[in-house]
Amino acid sequence: MVSPVLILLAGGKSARMGFPKGLLDYHGTFWILEQISRYKYVDNPKVVISLGYDYELYFKAIPWFYKAKDDFYLYDGVEVRVVINRQPVFGAFSTLLTALNKINKKTTALIQPVDVPLLNTKDLRSIINKNNDIIIPKCKGNNGHPVKLLPQFWNTLLRVDKSSKNARLDLQIKAQNTSTITYVKVSDKAVYLNINTSKDWNNYLKNVL
Repeated sequence: MVSPVLILLAGGKSARMGFPKGLLDYHGTFWILEQISRYKYVDNPKVVISLGYDYELYFKAIPWFYKAKDDFYLYDGVEVRVVINRQPVFGAFSTLLTALNKINKKTTALIQPVDVPLLNTKDLRSIINKNNDIIIPKCKGNNGHPVKLLPQFWNTLLRVDKSSKNARLDLQIKAQNTSTITYVKVSDKAVYLNINTSKDWNNYLKNVL
């Protein structure tokens, strides 16, 4: 079975954190590397990391990211590709488009912001195995990530003007027929966590198993 490509969005300014979120220390490793490793338990795992504002800091901290810019690089059993959004001022949607433009147009994608912890493997597989154009995990009434997108939907995103007011994934999803969207109930509250500040990060570290 070919698993979806996990797209890690790491192109923002991290203004409230004051430091690139993917480079936060997670028990001796960089947080973005931990996120990659959490995906290794699926079949044939591939990850595309979409950087933006702080891409040079990522390259300095993790030298092999530069190598992964040109081709997939094997890290911890996961094939990793790094792409750069040269216009991050247009926001997260433009960072997403940068990644989508680099993957096979027939590939299913999982969209995951770097500041949302990737959920446990059991719940992750339940998202991957569910079939519809758009799959959204739900925990305790909260929608979350990763959002699974079939190619027939995400290819339409490539036609959206990244400077328009509609250049947001949530708005594009809301515009779809509800029959194309499936919500999957999961137990892992990580799906709706959003690590924006140092306080958020410290709270997560205290509570994570």
